[in-house]
Amino acid sequence: MDARLGPFRKAVRKAIYKLGPTRWSPLAFLVYQVAWIVALVALMTAATRGQAAPPSYNWDHVVPLWVPWAGALGGSTISVVGVVGHSREWDGLGFAYWHLARPILGMITGSVAVLALLFVLKGIAPDVIPASNENYTAGGTAVLFVIAFVVGYREETFRELVKRVVDVLLGPGEKAATQRLALVPGVLLLQAEAAVGGSVSGSVTLFNNTQDTFDLKSAKLTITGGPEFTVGWPDNGPVGPGDARAINVVWTPGGSPLPSEQILRVDVGGYTLTSTVRATVP
Repeated sequence: MDARLGPFRKAVRKAIYKLGPTRWSPLAFLVYQVAWIVALVALMTAATRGQAAPPSYNWDHVVPLWVPWAGALGGSTISVVGVVGHSREWDGLGFAYWHLARPILGMITGSVAVLALLFVLKGIAPDVIPASNENYTAGGTAVLFVIAFVVGYREETFRELVKRVVDVLLGPGEKAATQRLALVPGVLLLQAEAAVGGSVSGSVTLFNNTQDTFDLKSAKLTITGGPEFTVGWPDNGPVGPGDARAINVVWTPGGSPLPSEQILRVDVGGYTLTSTVRATVP
């Protein structure tokens, strides 16, 4: 039986190989990408018409629907450029699956790139991302569309962006890792037993390990949990390179102190720093 099925199995494998993407002609990939573009246009038309759209896009205030759409469109566009430009020296074995995956990869890389840029901007300009009950302006959506399309079109841009984001988050080297602002300690403990009939205080220190000088008079210093918790600068003079300044934290509990955890926040010179203030009850 196996001997009789042998030629049949070989014929099936041969047919599958011939039908595989590595054997497709450039025209087949061109049709494939045009189908993707038509599907994307149909999807966006249906989504923006209102009738066929879901009740709401609850994530739309973070990443508009235009972003993954533009990334996929950019991926399809670069695939079309490749098919047209290399039709005479077509290498299906080397690039078939690359062309198949370009729309999906463009959708992913375009969306992730926009998210990375948005959250970097969020630390510098908090108003960049709208509130949960708002959407982007037409101009803002257009900017995000262009970014997603370019990243989906040119994958080298995405790789460079990832490299830079990793350098920012993890530090590109010893020098860059040490040049920063820091609040020490990261967690300040305040004991309620020392606050019977009064208040208890502690301090958090702002260290400047950069080469810049910061004006604390224009810095914003806040803490949650008010009015029981207050913060202030004993000295709000400029903080130069290598300098440090103390931040006084005062807890004035009510009649029955309760344990809590508050966040001390410092906004200065484009930096946002936080430290935890932990109020404990014995």
